[in-house]
Amino acid sequence: MKFILLTIGALWFAPISLVYGQPTQDARQRFVEVINEKQALHIGTLAYVWGYPMVDMSKQMHNETHKTSANQPVAAPINHFFINENLITPTTAGELRAPNNDTLYFSGWFDLSKEPIVITAPDTRDRYYTLAVTDFFNEVTHLGRRTTGTKAQLFALIGPTWKGTLPKNVRPVKMATKNVWILGRLAVGGEHDLQDARAQLRGFKAAPLSQWLAKKAVQETLVVQEAVKSNPMASIEFFKILNIWLKNNTPRAGEEAMVRMFDQIGFGPNSEFDPEKINPSVRKGLEGALAEGQALLRASSQQPLPDVRNGWIFPLGLADYGENYLMRAAVVYGGYANRPEETVYAARTVDDSGQLMTGASRYQIRFPKGALPPVGAFWSITAYDLKTFTLIENSINRFSIGDRTPELVYEADGSLLLQFSKNPPANGKNWLPVGDAPFSLVVRMYEPAQPILNGQYKLPKLEKID
Repeated sequence: MKFILLTIGALWFAPISLVYGQPTQDARQRFVEVINEKQALHIGTLAYVWGYPMVDMSKQMHNETHKTSANQPVAAPINHFFINENLITPTTAGELRAPNNDTLYFSGWFDLSKEPIVITAPDTRDRYYTLAVTDFFNEVTHLGRRTTGTKAQLFALIGPTWKGTLPKNVRPVKMATKNVWILGRLAVGGEHDLQDARAQLRGFKAAPLSQWLAKKAVQETLVVQEAVKSNPMASIEFFKILNIWLKNNTPRAGEEAMVRMFDQIGFGPNSEFDPEKINPSVRKGLEGALAEGQALLRASSQQPLPDVRNGWIFPLGLADYGENYLMRAAVVYGGYANRPEETVYAARTVDDSGQLMTGASRYQIRFPKGALPPVGAFWSITAYDLKTFTLIENSINRFSIGDRTPELVYEADGSLLLQFSKNPPANGKNWLPVGDAPFSLVVRMYEPAQPILNGQYKLPKLEKID
């Protein structure tokens, strides 16, 4: 026994070359390569999911504050609004994902690192509007009719490090990151209402605090610099952009240790990440992390949600993500979201038998008398091409239907019957056209009442007629 133990001990301390029959340096190096690759794979996957909002928003900020293509629909310099004075159609949606046809859009990217940005909001005379101010953690602050009213007012978006005093008539809005994105929406009742809505839309302004205090005129002719379009979400460039963001921003409390772990792979806040100089085994691991991260997001964006009412999915948990990084990333992957108190988007992609909805069949929804969606503002239903989530071209240029659609016809019993089909039904006034391809339906409920938020209100079932 003593001899056996001594022999084992000798082998334990023997050079690896004697155990494996290879030169010591080669075997040890292989172990290092395995560690490098697997660490890069696992830490990189975590970083991809955690950092997805920061990188996606960095990408969008670059692409919408530079001229990256000849027919670019949205472009304005940092700290300026881009104003779209037309309702969104299939040809004007740009990079908006599943846009609405209820409101005029305006948007901008703002740098709060040096000083606050003052936002001027006009008196919209009770017209619905919201400014969805989104930080790079994908948390949204809403300013507008529901939260701050519709009287003329001034807001100051304040970055996490600014110290100073604001004028008394300026409402402070503290933000968690140095850059933010604003997506503004201003309600329009239809083509007849466009002129008044546009006049109010032009009253929304933005300027750095120092410029606003000096009452300097905002440059009307904006110069947008040309640049190559950014698209890093499926390449090693993802980790370079995340590295830049981490070096210039602070993670939320409690995330410091996790972020320092990213330094082990070379893209944490204390690293200088260069995709051209990384170790081949690290590169292999990060390429695997990109594939794993994307697979996670695709699956997460398609997983069943618990709140389903008569076949309609109510995604109410799209805010205050906490440490649920996968949900946060999946929401960004699908196109961002408002807080549910502001708008609830109930959706469906199949009929009650689980089959895709297409223009080969006709469908209808019947709202009983007194059972329209309970909202403080308004509601609408929009159809989207299921593959592209774009609005559907049609002969009457109607892209949504709802309580503001003119000349809706109610049934004798007071119910409201809405129809969805490729060809017009007998009552074309209550018709939302769809195409041949599979489509989805989204019910938008602006300023939803408590019965929507607590699950008491259910949308009617979707009936397949033929």
